Amino acid sequence: MTLDWQEITRLALRSRLLDELEEAELAPQGDIPYQFSAKGHELVQTLVGLALDHPHDAATVYYRSRPFALTVGLTLEEALRAGMGLPGSPSEGRDAGVMFNLAPRRGPTVLPSSGDVGAQFTPAAGWAQACRYRAEVLAEADWKGAIAAAMGGDGSVASNGFWSALTMATTQQLPLLLVIEDNGYGLSVPNAFHTPGGNIAENLASFPDLLALTG
Repeated sequence: MTLDWQEITRLALRSRLLDELEEAELAPQGDIPYQFSAKGHELVQTLVGLALDHPHDAATVYYRSRPFALTVGLTLEEALRAGMGLPGSPSEGRDAGVMFNLAPRRGPTVLPSSGDVGAQFTPAAGWAQACRYRAEVLAEADWKGAIAAAMGGDGSVASNGFWSALTMATTQQLPLLLVIEDNGYGLSVPNAFHTPGGNIAENLASFPDLLALTG
């Protein structure tokens, strides 16, 4: 993949400026009921969104995944309408943050989402299983190379959904990418309280057929 850093910067800054608008004006004025800042998450989510370029790739998101959604085709108007509970967003104003699905626009399908912490992982594992089944069992050549991705914060690695998806992926060798954005806290809880040793990648080193990378 050739990286266009001007485009990456533009996409990341759109998300940052939208957060700042909500924090400085829309939330204090009562125009939005919730503000889930994605500050600090923009670059990794933008890069993941651009990397998922197979026509059958799919991803699941969580409530801080707006940079990813903007990268794969969500418009600024839709993002604002979603936060303000107005028609014209993908869920017609019924979502909180980015809890909706998105048909392919600029890359992957965004699968239906839930606000529950950790709920995004097993649907992604199911899509990864479908990718493998269609490519290998049904021999559908256009599915070869497709993957699923799931994004979450470091607090989500303490959830049942994370471990269930990890078990599915490693026992069946599924094409699943788990992107864990670790800022040291699961909401307000230091990660040492929800992850033994505070480093999930180190804890997963013994899992066969799993490549764990830290940045």
